[in-house]
Amino acid sequence: MTEVVRGPEVSGAPGTAPAAPSGPVESFPFHLDLAPLREAVRTRGRRAGLPPHRVIDLVLAVGEATANTVRHAGGAGTLRIWQDETEIVCEVSDPGQMADPRAGQFRPAPGARGGQGLWIIHQACDQVDVMSGPGGTVVRMHMWR
Repeated sequence: MTEVVRGPEVSGAPGTAPAAPSGPVESFPFHLDLAPLREAVRTRGRRAGLPPHRVIDLVLAVGEATANTVRHAGGAGTLRIWQDETEIVCEVSDPGQMADPRAGQFRPAPGARGGQGLWIIHQACDQVDVMSGPGGTVVRMHMWR
């Protein structure tokens, strides 16, 4: 793993592993079909007590992350969801590797091809962790409850 990215600043050091989930984890392997994932996120966001507009933000962010997996990493990955008393976390992992784990932290230039999905994720979530290396990519999207 190369680094952990939190919001606009980098924390952790190269090789930093993501923190272990803090509660029971639901896992959803996926391959191309993203509609069931959006429904799972919607249901869990509501169950976590997120207000309706934050549920929409979370569904949008996970939709962008999973679409990136389909588009750039062979179409298959895993969505994991967990929550604790302070947040709900959705994690998308796939076998692809990102050239720049900081991608999405800055607004794409007008007319740019690509880069909008990760930027949207950063705008929609309270915290975003991106880890990428030879073992694959993990994008964690945090929403405070």
